[in-house]
Amino acid sequence: MLLKLFPYLSALLIEEVEWRPDQVVLRTRVRAATGSCRCGQSSARVHGRYARRLRDVAVGGLGVVIELCVRRFRRENPACTAVTFTGQVLGLTTPHSRPTPLLREVLTRIGSAPAGQEPDWRPRSASP
Repeated sequence: MLLKLFPYLSALLIEEVEWRPDQVVLRTRVRAATGSCRCGQSSARVHGRYARRLRDVAVGGLGVVIELCVRRFRRENPACTAVTFTGQVLGLTTPHSRPTPLLREVLTRIGSAPAGQEPDWRPRSASP
């Protein structure tokens, strides 16, 4: 059911859903056992973990927060300059960003509407 509402979360394992009066919190972790460094090399050597909170588009009037357990990996490629790197989720996370790409698109479209015109806030990827 949740993956029908959030198909871009398919790379994540949703471990818990917490319903609050004003928001839904999805506690998740990445399904893949490895992460990819910017040099293109994969690594399974986990250096550590931390929690990351992403804001997503509202559903049913409730804000959506994705709490993602992020892993830092040790590099396996001795030629790479990165000692550790954070595994990113393609299409969902980018370094240091808190809104999801979908929420960022909606906010950009609202903010760039000409004065006096109603913004087209629907994401381009949504079906009519």
